[in-house]
Amino acid sequence: MRAVTKNLLKTTLFLTTLGLILTSKDVLMTAIIPLFFLLTPYGIRVTSVETSYSKPEHVGVVFDVEIRLVCVGFGIAKVMHKLPNDFELVDGANAVTSFVFGRRTVVVNYKAKPLRRGVYRLNELILEKEHPLLIAKSLERLNVDIEFEVKQRLRRVVKVETVRTKAKSPIPDIDISKIGTPGTDFKEIKEYVQGDPVKFINWKATAKTGKLMVNRYEVEGKKAIWIFLDANSYMGYCLEYAIELASALVYHFCSRGHKVGIYVVGSGINVYPDIGKRQFRRIFEELVRVESGKEDLASALHKVKKTLLIYKPFVFLITRVEYSKPYSFISELLKIGLKCQVITLKGDLKCDEFAKVVFELLRLRAKRRVMALDVDVNKPVYSVVARFVK
Repeated sequence: MRAVTKNLLKTTLFLTTLGLILTSKDVLMTAIIPLFFLLTPYGIRVTSVETSYSKPEHVGVVFDVEIRLVCVGFGIAKVMHKLPNDFELVDGANAVTSFVFGRRTVVVNYKAKPLRRGVYRLNELILEKEHPLLIAKSLERLNVDIEFEVKQRLRRVVKVETVRTKAKSPIPDIDISKIGTPGTDFKEIKEYVQGDPVKFINWKATAKTGKLMVNRYEVEGKKAIWIFLDANSYMGYCLEYAIELASALVYHFCSRGHKVGIYVVGSGINVYPDIGKRQFRRIFEELVRVESGKEDLASALHKVKKTLLIYKPFVFLITRVEYSKPYSFISELLKIGLKCQVITLKGDLKCDEFAKVVFELLRLRAKRRVMALDVDVNKPVYSVVARFVK
């Protein structure tokens, strides 16, 4: 029982008791007034529901929804179209309040955009019917026919070469291969590691040092690229942009003859390095089914460490450094002789100004420790890629 109802009942009881004690008809008649409000009938009946909406085909595309309810009765109608957490309201409101007296059309009209891919069924419409004096209410759930699939917009980067920009993190040796067909130009003598060709063993150097030594020659071909895509749950609304950015990098380097491989942290997807359009399609098919999970970077590195030692690639890590804190991850890569470019994503925070300042300070501190490159998720992917590839 609501507080208003209790107060009206108490008032009715008090005035009735007082009227009996004083034997006053006027007081007894006054007691009828709050009782009248309590007994005032209310109710709302929905006679028809019409829906119209546009289907967003890709993540981040704004779509329109309009729901029209024809209500008959007396009372206050509160209508809310329930949206998933992965949707952002852009314009309008998905909840409205309207006073109904007789016949009235209640309209819910808004614009929103999905932040993650998936199949969505927005079928739940909540109708709360309330007494005009707020002394009682009832709840009703209606079904509406709104269903669509949202796909990831994995676009090929074709504008990188046309963007004039100075790279903040240049990669001067990105075209130098660590593996490939050995040439005839001698480079150095080094200690044998698993995977080195036996025919290149330098027996004189081996006898002199007591260790198995091999000749190393300049190799033909381009440097391999390896991408660590962080898909842990803390990526949140940045995950879809991270997937799109990873696909852009894969296309860029595959189209230029690099061997490209990828490991999705938290999802366990692992694609070994290869070249050409077939490799891009293979990675593309894996990226469209990425789901967030939970896995630390150290564990991910351990799973693919043997592959990294064989191919000696340049490593890209796409993450949010304020959550992943990849300090030990970067140190381990340096120990095995690999270079890494950390790409940290940032976006708009939905919190008060003080919380934003504190969070930004923590993010900048984490970013400086690993020399990460900032990427704004509100900017086009092609302009981002142009900042750190040549």
